Amino acid sequence: MIITNKHLSEKELSQIFNLLRHPLRRGILKHLSKSPQAYSKILKNLNIQESSILNYHLREMDDLLIQKDVNGKYMLNEIGEICLQLVLRVKEKEDIHRFNKLQLIVEKLKSTIYFIQIVFLPLVVILALELYLLNIIDFGSILGIFTSGAIFSIVLSTAVFKVNKEFESISISKFEKKEKFGTFSMLFTIWILTQTIVSLLL
Repeated sequence: MIITNKHLSEKELSQIFNLLRHPLRRGILKHLSKSPQAYSKILKNLNIQESSILNYHLREMDDLLIQKDVNGKYMLNEIGEICLQLVLRVKEKEDIHRFNKLQLIVEKLKSTIYFIQIVFLPLVVILALELYLLNIIDFGSILGIFTSGAIFSIVLSTAVFKVNKEFESISISKFEKKEKFGTFSMLFTIWILTQTIVSLLL
Protein backbone atom coordinates (compact mmCIF):
# COMPACT_ATOMS: atom_id res chain seq x y z
CA MET A 1 0.00 0.00 0.00
CA ILE A 2 1.35 3.40 -1.05
CA ILE A 3 1.10 6.27 1.44
CA THR A 4 1.79 9.90 0.55
CA ASN A 5 1.88 13.08 2.57
CA LYS A 6 1.01 15.19 -0.46
CA HIS A 7 -2.23 17.12 -0.01
CA LEU A 8 -4.38 17.74 -3.08
CA SER A 9 -6.47 20.79 -3.76
CA GLU A 10 -10.07 20.45 -4.92
CA LYS A 11 -9.01 21.59 -8.39
CA GLU A 12 -6.27 18.93 -8.59
CA LEU A 13 -8.70 16.25 -7.43
CA SER A 14 -11.20 17.24 -10.13
CA GLN A 15 -8.44 17.18 -12.75
CA ILE A 16 -7.37 13.68 -11.66
CA PHE A 17 -10.92 12.34 -11.90
CA ASN A 18 -11.26 13.85 -15.37
CA LEU A 19 -7.95 12.34 -16.43
CA LEU A 20 -8.90 8.86 -15.22
CA ARG A 21 -12.14 8.92 -17.24
CA HIS A 22 -10.16 8.53 -20.46
CA PRO A 23 -9.31 4.90 -21.42
CA LEU A 24 -6.05 5.85 -23.12
CA ARG A 25 -4.78 7.63 -20.03
CA ARG A 26 -5.66 4.62 -17.91
CA GLY A 27 -3.72 2.54 -20.43
CA ILE A 28 -0.70 4.82 -20.06
CA LEU A 29 -0.84 4.43 -16.26
CA LYS A 30 -0.91 0.64 -16.56
CA HIS A 31 1.92 0.68 -19.07
CA LEU A 32 4.13 2.86 -16.83
CA SER A 33 3.46 0.60 -13.84
CA LYS A 34 5.92 -1.93 -15.27
CA SER A 35 8.90 0.43 -15.51
CA PRO A 36 9.85 3.91 -16.76
CA GLN A 37 9.25 4.06 -20.49
CA ALA A 38 10.63 6.15 -23.33
CA TYR A 39 8.18 8.14 -25.44
CA SER A 40 8.74 5.95 -28.50
CA LYS A 41 8.06 2.78 -26.53
CA ILE A 42 4.75 4.12 -25.16
CA LEU A 43 3.74 5.12 -28.67
CA LYS A 44 4.56 1.67 -30.04
CA ASN A 45 3.25 -0.52 -27.23
CA LEU A 46 -0.10 1.28 -26.99
CA ASN A 47 -0.40 1.23 -30.79
CA ILE A 48 -0.99 4.97 -31.01
CA GLN A 49 -0.76 5.89 -34.68
CA GLU A 50 -0.73 9.67 -34.30
CA SER A 51 2.00 11.18 -32.10
CA SER A 52 -0.03 14.36 -31.49
CA ILE A 53 -2.61 12.23 -29.63
CA LEU A 54 0.02 10.88 -27.23
CA ASN A 55 1.59 14.34 -26.85
CA TYR A 56 -1.77 15.77 -25.79
CA HIS A 57 -2.48 13.08 -23.16
CA LEU A 58 1.05 13.15 -21.73
CA ARG A 59 0.79 16.94 -21.34
CA GLU A 60 -2.52 16.58 -19.52
CA MET A 61 -1.08 13.96 -17.14
CA ASP A 62 2.23 15.76 -16.56
CA ASP A 63 3.05 16.67 -12.94
CA LEU A 64 -0.28 15.37 -11.59
CA LEU A 65 0.22 11.68 -12.42
CA ILE A 66 3.51 11.27 -14.26
CA GLN A 67 7.01 12.75 -14.40
CA LYS A 68 10.30 12.19 -16.21
CA ASP A 69 13.27 10.46 -14.66
CA VAL A 70 16.93 11.50 -15.12
CA ASN A 71 17.03 9.63 -18.45
CA GLY A 72 14.01 11.47 -19.82
CA LYS A 73 11.75 8.43 -19.52
CA TYR A 74 8.19 8.72 -18.29
CA MET A 75 7.30 7.24 -14.91
CA LEU A 76 4.49 7.41 -12.35
CA ASN A 77 4.80 9.85 -9.47
CA GLU A 78 3.31 9.25 -6.01
CA ILE A 79 -0.21 10.28 -7.01
CA GLY A 80 0.07 8.29 -10.23
CA GLU A 81 0.95 5.16 -8.23
CA ILE A 82 -2.10 5.64 -6.01
CA CYS A 83 -4.37 6.22 -9.01
CA LEU A 84 -2.96 3.08 -10.62
CA GLN A 85 -4.38 0.99 -7.76
CA LEU A 86 -7.84 2.34 -8.60
CA VAL A 87 -7.35 1.85 -12.32
CA LEU A 88 -6.32 -1.79 -11.85
CA ARG A 89 -9.69 -2.44 -10.22
CA VAL A 90 -11.59 -1.09 -13.23
CA LYS A 91 -12.87 -3.67 -15.67
CA GLU A 92 -12.16 -2.04 -19.00
CA LYS A 93 -14.98 -2.27 -21.48
CA GLU A 94 -13.43 0.03 -24.08
CA ASP A 95 -10.99 -1.22 -26.68
CA ILE A 96 -8.15 1.31 -26.51
CA HIS A 97 -6.89 0.46 -29.98
CA ARG A 98 -10.34 0.97 -31.45
CA PHE A 99 -10.61 4.24 -29.54
CA ASN A 100 -7.24 5.34 -30.95
CA LYS A 101 -8.51 4.78 -34.50
CA LEU A 102 -11.60 6.85 -33.75
CA GLN A 103 -9.53 9.65 -32.26
CA LEU A 104 -7.20 9.53 -35.27
CA ILE A 105 -10.21 10.07 -37.56
CA VAL A 106 -11.29 13.01 -35.39
CA GLU A 107 -7.79 14.52 -35.56
CA LYS A 108 -7.74 14.20 -39.36
CA LEU A 109 -11.22 15.73 -39.57
CA LYS A 110 -10.11 18.67 -37.41
CA SER A 111 -7.07 19.18 -39.67
CA THR A 112 -9.31 19.14 -42.76
CA ILE A 113 -11.71 21.66 -41.22
CA TYR A 114 -8.75 23.86 -40.23
CA PHE A 115 -7.42 23.73 -43.81
CA ILE A 116 -10.84 24.68 -45.22
CA GLN A 117 -11.05 27.60 -42.77
CA ILE A 118 -7.61 28.90 -43.74
CA VAL A 119 -8.52 28.75 -47.44
CA PHE A 120 -12.08 30.06 -47.09
CA LEU A 121 -11.27 33.07 -44.88
CA PRO A 122 -9.07 34.88 -47.47
CA LEU A 123 -11.69 34.21 -50.16
CA VAL A 124 -14.43 35.85 -48.07
CA VAL A 125 -12.15 38.81 -47.26
CA ILE A 126 -11.29 39.21 -50.97
CA LEU A 127 -14.99 39.05 -51.86
CA ALA A 128 -15.79 41.86 -49.40
CA LEU A 129 -12.92 44.00 -50.75
CA GLU A 130 -13.98 43.36 -54.35
CA LEU A 131 -17.49 44.58 -53.53
CA TYR A 132 -15.93 47.74 -52.10
CA LEU A 133 -13.74 48.30 -55.18
CA LEU A 134 -16.82 47.90 -57.38
CA ASN A 135 -18.57 50.56 -55.25
CA ILE A 136 -21.26 48.08 -54.24
CA ILE A 137 -20.38 48.47 -50.55
CA ASP A 138 -18.90 51.69 -49.14
CA PHE A 139 -15.68 51.88 -47.13
CA GLY A 140 -17.48 52.66 -43.86
CA SER A 141 -19.51 49.45 -44.15
CA ILE A 142 -16.42 47.38 -44.93
CA LEU A 143 -14.55 48.87 -41.96
CA GLY A 144 -17.55 48.25 -39.70
CA ILE A 145 -17.90 44.65 -40.88
CA PHE A 146 -14.22 43.83 -40.26
CA THR A 147 -14.01 45.64 -36.91
CA SER A 148 -17.23 44.15 -35.52
CA GLY A 149 -16.20 40.75 -36.92
CA ALA A 150 -12.88 40.83 -35.08
CA ILE A 151 -14.54 41.85 -31.80
CA PHE A 152 -17.30 39.25 -32.18
CA SER A 153 -14.81 36.46 -32.96
CA ILE A 154 -12.45 37.30 -30.10
CA VAL A 155 -15.25 37.57 -27.51
CA LEU A 156 -17.06 34.40 -28.59
CA SER A 157 -13.94 32.24 -29.04
CA THR A 158 -12.67 33.38 -25.60
CA ALA A 159 -16.03 32.45 -24.09
CA VAL A 160 -15.85 28.99 -25.70
CA PHE A 161 -12.43 28.30 -24.18
CA LYS A 162 -13.53 29.54 -20.75
CA VAL A 163 -16.56 27.23 -20.80
CA ASN A 164 -14.30 24.34 -21.80
CA LYS A 165 -11.95 25.19 -18.94
CA GLU A 166 -14.78 25.06 -16.42
CA PHE A 167 -16.21 21.75 -17.63
CA GLU A 168 -13.01 19.91 -18.53
CA SER A 169 -10.64 21.41 -15.96
CA ILE A 170 -8.11 22.08 -18.70
CA SER A 171 -6.11 25.29 -18.79
CA ILE A 172 -6.81 27.49 -21.79
CA SER A 173 -3.07 27.80 -22.38
CA LYS A 174 -2.94 24.07 -23.12
CA PHE A 175 -5.19 24.37 -26.15
CA GLU A 176 -3.36 23.98 -29.42
CA LYS A 177 -2.68 27.30 -31.16
CA LYS A 178 -4.10 25.73 -34.30
CA GLU A 179 -7.43 25.08 -32.60
CA LYS A 180 -7.56 28.61 -31.17
CA PHE A 181 -6.91 30.19 -34.54
CA GLY A 182 -9.27 27.76 -36.26
CA THR A 183 -12.14 28.79 -33.97
CA PHE A 184 -11.40 32.49 -34.41
CA SER A 185 -11.10 32.26 -38.22
CA MET A 186 -14.33 30.24 -38.50
CA LEU A 187 -16.29 32.83 -36.48
CA PHE A 188 -14.64 35.71 -38.32
CA THR A 189 -15.43 34.16 -41.72
CA ILE A 190 -19.07 33.52 -40.82
CA TRP A 191 -19.47 37.07 -39.52
CA ILE A 192 -17.94 38.74 -42.60
CA LEU A 193 -19.93 36.58 -45.01
CA THR A 194 -23.21 37.14 -43.14
CA GLN A 195 -22.75 40.89 -42.79
CA THR A 196 -21.68 41.24 -46.43
CA ILE A 197 -24.83 39.45 -47.60
CA VAL A 198 -26.96 41.63 -45.30
CA SER A 199 -25.30 44.78 -46.71
CA LEU A 200 -26.10 43.65 -50.26
CA LEU A 201 -29.74 43.03 -49.39
CA LEU A 202 -30.25 46.41 -47.70
